[in-house]
Amino acid sequence: MQEIFKRSSLSLSKFANILGKDRRTVVSWLENKDKRELDENSKEKICDFFRYPFKIWNSDDAEFYSLLNGLVQEEVRIIDEGYVGGLKYIYENENEGSLILHPSFPNPAYRDFIVPSVYQNIDSEEARYYRKKRGEKMRSYSFVASEWYSIKSLLEFCFSPIGNFYTREQKISILELMLHTFKDNLNKSLYFFDSYSLKIYGLDMFYLSINIKENFMFFKAPLEMLLVEIRNSSLVYKLHHHYTNAKKCPVHIDPKDASFILELLIQCLKERLDLLSACEFIGKKSKYVDLFKKSLSLELLS
Repeated sequence: MQEIFKRSSLSLSKFANILGKDRRTVVSWLENKDKRELDENSKEKICDFFRYPFKIWNSDDAEFYSLLNGLVQEEVRIIDEGYVGGLKYIYENENEGSLILHPSFPNPAYRDFIVPSVYQNIDSEEARYYRKKRGEKMRSYSFVASEWYSIKSLLEFCFSPIGNFYTREQKISILELMLHTFKDNLNKSLYFFDSYSLKIYGLDMFYLSINIKENFMFFKAPLEMLLVEIRNSSLVYKLHHHYTNAKKCPVHIDPKDASFILELLIQCLKERLDLLSACEFIGKKSKYVDLFKKSLSLELLS
């Protein structure tokens, strides 16, 4: 415990707070005044907070310092197998019950079905196979998943002229495909969230897939198809809890209304409305005008 406290660089008060003990009790433990074995609950709290495996308490000196100075190897794994290897990994590991946070709209599972030509520079027969299989899996009516997109990325997809290679017809087709996939499907949940309502510390910038049932998650690092897999139960739980707890998750459109929002956006594109006109139209037809207008420039609103 002395070594763990020393390595933590925490104040005595903070360390005592983690254990749920008063400072005097912790001081007596650290100074070996109390010769009793540390209770199991305190050991578990230390392991949960510092992400140590429980076996650290029964290890010999060599194993103890190995565990103390680094994460258990199995908890973090880097998948750096190139574009095809990354596609294969996602296809094989994004399973039932996944909660998926997308940095941009739409999910490639829908985009690639409509616009397959975006990969011309890195395409191959094997890559096309895994894109096809992944798309079929994600679009399957019975595949259980929750997908999160920021309202900002949704509006950028529909209306931004910058970095947007979709034609109007392709945009409509993608929205219609997603509408067909999610509408009246109790196996799937679609969330459009307000990325301006609170800080989520950049998590909306990475493709993040969490599976609480299998107790693991992975995300795309900001390098081409480099994936980081994490199997630390505490971290997986915290992130999953953030997006499933009604009081903690970002402000969002009710999933029951998400398909209706897709229908409104399809109508906006068909009528060739611009961004501001589309937001005003959505405001007249739904209760979510404030969420959409948060993504607009003050200059547009004035």
